[in-house]
Amino acid sequence: MKYASFIFFLCFLFFSCSKQKALDVSFPVIGYIKLNNSLLEISEVATDLEVPWDIDAGNENQLWFTQVKGSLHLLDLKTGEQNEIFKVPDLIAKKSYGLLGMAYYPKESWIFLHYTFAIPKAGQEEEIQSRLVRYEFNGNTLTNPKILLDSLPGATFHNGSRIIISEDDRLFFSLGDVGKVNLSQDKDFLGGKILRINLDGSIPPDNPFTANPVWAMGFRNTQGLTFGNNGFLYATDHGPLNDDEVNLVFMEGNYGWPDVQGFANLEKEKDYATRTKIEEPLIAWTPTLASAGVAYYGSSKIPEWTNSLLIATMKGQSIRVLTLAEDGKKVEKEAIFLQKHFGRIRDISVAPNGDIFFCTSNRDWHPRFQPWLYEVLPEGPDRIIRIRVMDTGDNPDPALPVYEEEAEPMRLLDENWAYEVSAELETGAKLYTQHCLTCHGPEGKGSDDLIPPLSQTDWVTGDKGRLIRILLLGLSGEITVNGKKYNQEMPAYDHLSDKEIADLLTFIRNDLGNKSSAIIAGEVYEERKGLKR
Repeated sequence: MKYASFIFFLCFLFFSCSKQKALDVSFPVIGYIKLNNSLLEISEVATDLEVPWDIDAGNENQLWFTQVKGSLHLLDLKTGEQNEIFKVPDLIAKKSYGLLGMAYYPKESWIFLHYTFAIPKAGQEEEIQSRLVRYEFNGNTLTNPKILLDSLPGATFHNGSRIIISEDDRLFFSLGDVGKVNLSQDKDFLGGKILRINLDGSIPPDNPFTANPVWAMGFRNTQGLTFGNNGFLYATDHGPLNDDEVNLVFMEGNYGWPDVQGFANLEKEKDYATRTKIEEPLIAWTPTLASAGVAYYGSSKIPEWTNSLLIATMKGQSIRVLTLAEDGKKVEKEAIFLQKHFGRIRDISVAPNGDIFFCTSNRDWHPRFQPWLYEVLPEGPDRIIRIRVMDTGDNPDPALPVYEEEAEPMRLLDENWAYEVSAELETGAKLYTQHCLTCHGPEGKGSDDLIPPLSQTDWVTGDKGRLIRILLLGLSGEITVNGKKYNQEMPAYDHLSDKEIADLLTFIRNDLGNKSSAIIAGEVYEERKGLKR
C-alpha cells in the first residue's frame, strides 16, 4: 500500500511538473548577441502589430504595450497569451499622434494613458489636443476613467510622450513642444516640458513652481523616460536636424530648447548660457538618429551592460548601450547593437528578471514621408522582440545569425523636410485641368461671391492636413477666404489615389501664384487612414 502511494506521488509530481513546464511558453528564437562573456538569445514575442508605441515590462511575467492607433494589449509571458484589453474611443491617430505614453501601476491595478483627440472646427479644420487619463484594470478591461490632465496643447507633431512612476508614487510625464517652440521655456505653457503630478492628478507641494505640474523645461520632443541608480531621471529628446540628446533631468532644470541645441558650443548658445542657467546633455548626436525609448539596465544578468542606459533609435535603426559612470552623471562608453537588422526601434523596457524587450516601428509614417533616409527596412508587420541570457544547458542554433557590437555607426543622413518639387508639375497640372479648372478657373482665382480662390490664400499654402481633408471629404457650409464669405458645395475626391491627390495639391501649392512645400503620398495616406476611425 505504501509502495502504491509512493508511485502515485511520483506520478503526481511528474504530471504537475509537466503541466507547469507546458505553461512556460517558448517564443521562437531568431538570433543571438555575442558579448565578451555572455551569449544572449533574441526571440520574437509578438507580431502582426502596427506601430507599437510604448511597452512596459515592469510587472513580473507581463508585458503591457500600446499601438498608436488606440489599442492597449497585455501579453502573458508565461503562456504566450495576448489580449487586446482596451480601445480608446475618442482618439485621433495619424502620423505621429494617437495613443502615446502608457504606464502600469500594479499596487492599485491602474493604467495611465496619454492620447490625442480632435476638436472639429469650421470646414475641415480641427484642433488637436491631448489628455492624460487614469483607468482601473479589472482583469479584463479598463474601467472608471479619471482625467488627470485635460485639453493639453496638441499638434500634428511633437506631442511626446512617455509616462513613468517613481518609487515615491509621483507620475512623470513628457509633453513635446507641439510646435510652440518659443514657449518651451515658459513655465505657464505645458508643451516642451517634463511634468510631475500625484497619481490622482493633484500637484505635489514640493514641485518647483506653486500649483504647477512643470518639473523641468526646454525640451523639444521627449520620447524616453527612465529612472536609474540613485533615483536619477534620464530622458531622451529629439533634436531638429541636429543634436538628439540624452539628459539627466533635475528639478527646475532648463535644457535649452530652442536657444541651445545639444551642448552650448556655438557663440550664440554660449552667450545665451551666460544669461540663463542651462543643463547640457550627457550625450548628443548629429546627424540625428531619432533617439526614442530609454531603459536603465541595473541587473547583473548581463554584466557587460550593468549600469547602462539602453536607447531605442529609429532613424539610427539600432540599440545604443550607454555605460554610465558609477555616479550616473556621465556616459563613459557607447556601444551599438543590432544596427539595421530590425529596422526602426521605438521603445525598450527591462523586466524585473533582467530580460529586455523592444518594439519596432517600421510601419509608421516616417518611411513613407522620407523614404530617401532608408535604404531598406524589414518587410512585414511590426513586432516585439525579447533579449535575454541563454538558459543554462541550452545550445545556440547554428543556423541562426549571431550579432556582435557594431564596429562603427551607419551613415546617418540629414533630414530635409522640404521635399523637392518637380520643376514641371505636369501630372498635377493635368489633374487640376480635369477636376478643378471648371470651377476655380485657369489661374485659380475662382468667382467672386460664388467659388473661392485658390491663389494666394492660406487655405492652400497653410495647413496641409486641412487641405488634404478637403479633397478627401469635400466641403459644405460657409467659409471665409481672404476676407470674403463663400457658401458652395464642393464634392469629395476620395476616389483619387494618394499619389494623385498629392500631385494635384502640390501643383496648386506651387502654381496659380502660390509657392509652398510639396505634399507627398504618405501625407495623404495618413489623413485618409485617420478618417476611417
